[in-house]
Amino acid sequence: MTSETATKRQKSRNAKKIQGDRPPLTKGAQAKARIISEAETLFNKQGFDGASMRDIAAAADMQPASVYYHFESKEELLWAVWEKGGIELLNRVNDAIAAKTDPWQRMETACIAHTTGLLDWRRANQALFVMPPWHYPESIKARVIALRDQYEKIFADLIDDLPLRKGVDRRYLRLTVIGALSWSLFWFKKERDTPSAIAKQILSLLRGGIDVAE
Repeated sequence: MTSETATKRQKSRNAKKIQGDRPPLTKGAQAKARIISEAETLFNKQGFDGASMRDIAAAADMQPASVYYHFESKEELLWAVWEKGGIELLNRVNDAIAAKTDPWQRMETACIAHTTGLLDWRRANQALFVMPPWHYPESIKARVIALRDQYEKIFADLIDDLPLRKGVDRRYLRLTVIGALSWSLFWFKKERDTPSAIAKQILSLLRGGIDVAE
């Protein structure tokens, strides 16, 4: 697909964004945001099983009943944490590729944004990309998978635009790219690599075998 087509796609996405300043948060919304923030911190430190709703309420300086008013279960609170983080990462990637038109530049920029965002995240959000779907709490599994699908569609569209050798399976390429980038969570060392260098190197290794121009 041409760079002109990629530009049209981006303009279409930008047209859907709501313009203008957001209204100030209500007290209820502020309380909910505080709960999510403290839950993210505790899930990061203690894990999902180790952090209780009572712990989260204490960290947010609230009564447990107040937390349950906003979230009927810990699973729903986990979903709120993941939804917030997933949307932040989705927007980060979309914003990064907005000014790019060349298909390979857009792909590289998205890979850098994904890797940088993932390695900057707290562990509670990182689980989104390394936890197998069958480990998601059953009550929120469908929503988590839908969120991941929405995010991965960005990469599916970018890969659709790439000039690849005949016979390259674009679905397998998407799964390989996201999997390889996300697995850096387990071996990344700040003193040895940067997120940008990791993303560029992984994509370069793959491109050598799939680019029609190579």
